[in-house]
Amino acid sequence: MPVFARSSASPDTRRAYRTGAPFIVLIALGAGACGSHAASDAAAKSAADQQAAAAKVKAPPAPPPPADPPKAQKLASEILSVPDKAWVFSFEGSAASDKAKADCDARFEKDPAGRARCIAKARDAFSADAMEFTRDDAGKDVWVIYKTKNKRLIKVYSVEIEYGEQDQDSVQIKKLGHEVGKPLLFADVQQFKVKLGGEYSLELQDDKQGLLSYDARLGYFSTQ
Repeated sequence: MPVFARSSASPDTRRAYRTGAPFIVLIALGAGACGSHAASDAAAKSAADQQAAAAKVKAPPAPPPPADPPKAQKLASEILSVPDKAWVFSFEGSAASDKAKADCDARFEKDPAGRARCIAKARDAFSADAMEFTRDDAGKDVWVIYKTKNKRLIKVYSVEIEYGEQDQDSVQIKKLGHEVGKPLLFADVQQFKVKLGGEYSLELQDDKQGLLSYDARLGYFSTQ
C-alpha cells in the first residue's frame, strides 16, 4: 500500500485523490491557473488599449508665431526727396510723345528717316530734362529743375517749396518764393500736384505741356 506525504490539501481533495480522481483535481487546479492568466492578459490588453487611445488624441496645434508689425508706408514727400534721387523726363510716357508721333507720321508718312528726325526734334524741344526735390544749405525744401546741354546737366530753376496735403500716392507742392532762374514748368501757378506711380515714377499735369512723366534714378546727379 503506498504511503502519502502529509499534504496541506483540503480533506475533500485528499479524499478525491484516494478515490481515484486525481485528474479531476489537476484539471480544476489548471483551470484556476488559466483564469488567473486570462485576467492578467485582459488587464494588459486594457492598458494597451488605453495607451493607444491616448496616442490617437492629437495635441492641440501650437499657436502661430506673432505677426511682425506692419511697416509704416512712406509718404509721397519722403519718396520724392530721397537724397541723390533724380527724376528724369520720360518722353515716351508723356503727352508730348503722342503729339509728336501723330504730327511726324502725317508729315513723313513715306520717309522713316525724316520721321525719326522729327520725333527727336520734338523731344529736344522739351528742356525740363530732370528735377529733384531736395534741401538747400539752409535746410529748406526746394524744387530744382535741370536741362541737358552738351550732355551735361545745368541747373536752370529752383524755388523754395512746402509739402501740403499728401498720402502714399500724391502730394500737393506749394511754391513759397525765393525763385532762382526761369521756371520751365508751372510758371503761372503757385501750387501743383505730384502723382506717384510707386517709388520710381511720377506724373505731373501741366496746363501747357499736358501729362509729363518722370522716372527715378538714384545716383544720377553724381554721375553727370
